[in-house]
Amino acid sequence: MVLRSITHDDPAVEKFKERIKRYTDQIEAFGFGYQVYLNDDQVVGLAAIGKEPMQLFKPVRTPLIRLVAIDYNQPIRILTELADKVLELARHHTVDFAYLDIPAEQKKLASYFLKIGFEELGNKYEMKRQLDDSIEVSDLLRYEQIQRQDVNRFWDYLKEFMSGSPDSVLDLVIENFKNVPEFLLDFWYENEQAYFVYHDEDLIGILDLAPEQSYIQNIGVSPAYRGRGYGTEMLRFCLKLFKEGGGETATLDVHVDNKQAIRFYKKLGFTVARQTQTLVWWKAT
Repeated sequence: MVLRSITHDDPAVEKFKERIKRYTDQIEAFGFGYQVYLNDDQVVGLAAIGKEPMQLFKPVRTPLIRLVAIDYNQPIRILTELADKVLELARHHTVDFAYLDIPAEQKKLASYFLKIGFEELGNKYEMKRQLDDSIEVSDLLRYEQIQRQDVNRFWDYLKEFMSGSPDSVLDLVIENFKNVPEFLLDFWYENEQAYFVYHDEDLIGILDLAPEQSYIQNIGVSPAYRGRGYGTEMLRFCLKLFKEGGGETATLDVHVDNKQAIRFYKKLGFTVARQTQTLVWWKAT
């Protein structure tokens, strides 16, 4: 065994704070504790320990572990030891599940996680498009930003309007979002920008955006109104909104098996930037 670990409340963790800050800010905002795994003085990975909602793979208050900040430049023997350590930690803390997102090119490490009991839950492309002044938006559709009292109704429509996607992660998130406490609904509303989209008086779509990151969380058209070009108009609206807000590159995620959506995004100038798998270990029931 080579790796050693220190907990978030160990004074020794201060030495590594700057290196892991981009991860610990969010983790601490959720009230999670964490362990940092080290090879000598190199951070190999960080395991956050807490309860849902973090990813909403399970209902609120379900105990979980999330593995982040993995240094893929470490030798494979170090990375497989990290996998073993995280699984040991999950069993010790009796969490319901542990998960990580791993780049598709890390095939040996992904295979090892699968070997010790993890399974693939999601597999997605991150797609990007440069923003430019050529984006034009017609007045065909009307966009109404939702109000706080509309949040639950918005998520009800999200389930309907995103139907047909092979993304099982999205299905889990939508299912478990309904039981999120009010203060977290407030947090979501304050940090996202969501719209109901109308053609005349008919509600035909929804948008869920993170404009500061020029990121499209969700774009969905009602099954009754698909095939009429509304999705194209909605995507152009997103791109123009991001450009006017000072963004340079738009980003979205799409499941690798959603071939129709991938073709649609490519037609509008998006290209695949990277592929990521979500691997999950579930506690035996």
